[in-house]
Amino acid sequence: MSRSNATGDFLQFIIGGCLFGAGGFLLSNQVMVHSAMGLHQRGGWLGGWQGIPLGTPGMGLLMIPLGIGVCLLFAETWTRMANLLIWASLAALLVGVLNSVRISFRPTTLWQLGVYIVMIAAGGGLMFRGLRQSNDGPKEASSADRDSEALRQEIEALRQEIRRNDRR
Repeated sequence: MSRSNATGDFLQFIIGGCLFGAGGFLLSNQVMVHSAMGLHQRGGWLGGWQGIPLGTPGMGLLMIPLGIGVCLLFAETWTRMANLLIWASLAALLVGVLNSVRISFRPTTLWQLGVYIVMIAAGGGLMFRGLRQSNDGPKEASSADRDSEALRQEIEALRQEIRRNDRR
């Protein structure tokens, strides 16, 4: 099947992007993110507050290698070790923060969830379909056309050389 409508392809891509974005927005609107970090109120023996849990135990200990790495980096000594300490500490902190995040979905009907998924899938399909190469682009010359063009150029060069020789 031959396709030759670049405007239609662009329009398909735009409509697909709108469907994909709307479906992604509606689906992500149903997601609730909670953090386990910070102050937590729990009923208990002391009548409510049971301390201040700040994320994963030992997160504060990660500041020690981070501080050492920054110190070594600014002192311009052992830069490889400094970079290793900094990046390893930051990675461990990121893992700790992500570990404390709790994700849940709001109650939704199966119909709504199906519509969101179909919107995302249809939008992605239309976007990929719009990105396919259409037949409007420049056509590649065949080998016979290239050979005949090369022969024409060679004949023209020979004619010019003959004219130069005749002028002498």
